[in-house]
Amino acid sequence: MSSEVLEDLLKKDIYEDTWEWWKAQLYFLREDKDFREAEAVFKEFSMYRSRSCGLDA
Repeated sequence: MSSEVLEDLLKKDIYEDTWEWWKAQLYFLREDKDFREAEAVFKEFSMYRSRSCGLDA
């Protein structure tokens, strides 16, 4: 495998792990009724997701 392919796989793996972390954070904040913090996390995640370079496809 070329280094570019390995780098792309690593980026995708990091992105998927980050996606799972964000979902868990939102779940726990909503369960704790911390809606203001949940909204802030959601907005920050939306910015992160828009920079994903299409890795979530």
